[in-house]
Amino acid sequence: MLFGDRLKILRDENKLTQTDLASIINVSARVIGYYESNDRFPKDQQTLVCIANYFGVSLDWLLGRTDIRSFSKDASNFLNIDLSCLCDEDVNKIKEYAEMLRQFKKVKD
Repeated sequence: MLFGDRLKILRDENKLTQTDLASIINVSARVIGYYESNDRFPKDQQTLVCIANYFGVSLDWLLGRTDIRSFSKDASNFLNIDLSCLCDEDVNKIKEYAEMLRQFKKVKD
């Protein structure tokens, strides 16, 4: 899926018109149309960052490099580990262990 396809998905999910989104990221509605049809791509980093920040997605997702929309603060969705076979108690133990490692690293640094 290309940038324009993902941008349109985000805009539709948030019930924004092209004009609404254009106003938010400070471009014309026509430019949004070009983006969504994959005829053009943002010329500057600031526009991409503005879009990603507004919708709360990662630049990697926006650019099609990953299917992970955004990374959680604890990075639990960053690792590609299937925890579905574990009970909630075991998943919580894994999270506690990860937090312990983070705290240990802070003390060590």
